[in-house]
Amino acid sequence: MTYAGCPLYGLKSKKMLKLLLHIEDSRFLKQDYVASLVSPYIDKRCKPRLIEAPREELKAIQKQIKQILGQIVVPPNVFSGVKGRSYVDNAVMHTGSNRRNLFKIDLTAFFPSISRETVYHFFCEDLCCSPDVAEALTNLTTIDLEKTRANCLDEIYYFLDAKGVSCRNHLISGAPTSQIMSYLVNHDMFDEMQKVSDDNGVIMTVYVDDVTFSTENRISGDFKRSIIAIVRKYAYKISKAKVKGYTKLYPKMVTGVVIDSAGKTVIKNSMRKKIIKEHSYLRKHPEDAKSRQRLRGLLAVARQVNPYAFPTIYRFAFDKRV
Repeated sequence: MTYAGCPLYGLKSKKMLKLLLHIEDSRFLKQDYVASLVSPYIDKRCKPRLIEAPREELKAIQKQIKQILGQIVVPPNVFSGVKGRSYVDNAVMHTGSNRRNLFKIDLTAFFPSISRETVYHFFCEDLCCSPDVAEALTNLTTIDLEKTRANCLDEIYYFLDAKGVSCRNHLISGAPTSQIMSYLVNHDMFDEMQKVSDDNGVIMTVYVDDVTFSTENRISGDFKRSIIAIVRKYAYKISKAKVKGYTKLYPKMVTGVVIDSAGKTVIKNSMRKKIIKEHSYLRKHPEDAKSRQRLRGLLAVARQVNPYAFPTIYRFAFDKRV
């Protein structure tokens, strides 16, 4: 990776850091204050997950950090929070005229597993910031659960323990910075996986906690064990339920995108059903602005996979006369 073009590279002054991030209140550089601006809780609406939502004033600073970190040149097969690259682009890397075998892993509770020390090391050692600047940047992008005002810490700790995560001071799961940083601070781990992939003629892509490998050849057990050993070396855990292997002729799911048996990306059946259902409702209630907006959103997602999907429904949804 190339760091020299990043304005944070070699930064030695907290005064300059505040100017770069448009920070007027120095309290934002303190861990205790940042912790008071994050509201962690367990979202139980679907599958339980940890949400750590920063307040708007903190999020604005984090967006600035994300924009600055976006100037770091990362490999073309990395899709974690990189502007102009999407989860669909990630899946497309595993398609082609020749059918492919595929293997994928999912890193369990990835953001909460990324420790404050790992983040600090990146700012201090990789970006060559001074210790005080590295500490301030770490404070802005990590959360010490003990310092929050959350009323449900016991529930959060129980959730993390069930995931096998002992880290209580970690990358903020709801911060704009976290996707790109999850790759940057762990690039050594991903570099090791890439080396094994290159040595075996395997294409590898990274989309946050999803790592996917594909090849026209057989994916050996030794290759899979090597990848899993690298993850364990860096003290992360793999969700056993999400370790998947697919043969050439079997349809595959990569970051929510289906790759059919011919090796082409297709829209998921569940997404098709949602579009058809919403379209049917809107035809009966054309004045429902929220339904029209939902349909437009669904179509936008579908058309990332197939730019020409649902042409008739698309024209109806975006009819300017309505």
